[in-house]
Amino acid sequence: MADSGASFNRPYKPFGLNVKVPGERTLKQMGDTLGNIAKAPADPLFKFLEENEEVFSGDITYKINKMNAESFTIGAAMRIQDEKSNGMPPNFDMHF
Repeated sequence: MADSGASFNRPYKPFGLNVKVPGERTLKQMGDTLGNIAKAPADPLFKFLEENEEVFSGDITYKINKMNAESFTIGAAMRIQDEKSNGMPPNFDMHF
């Protein structure tokens, strides 16, 4: 056998011809990877905004005000019932 560079398992290929051209799947994976790299810094921000949307839209403020009003109303009703049940609270004159 002459010195051709060929072996039994693998034929001789000069450099440049053995480089594979990326296929469709590889190109798609490359595109997906580049897209994910580009979007990665903004994803946590959008996730935070989505989770806390009520804070920025004003719904939380409405709910807090509604709960404060309910708490005041319940407290007032309890104080009125306490006065009916136990009478007026004692009044101590601390000024002599």
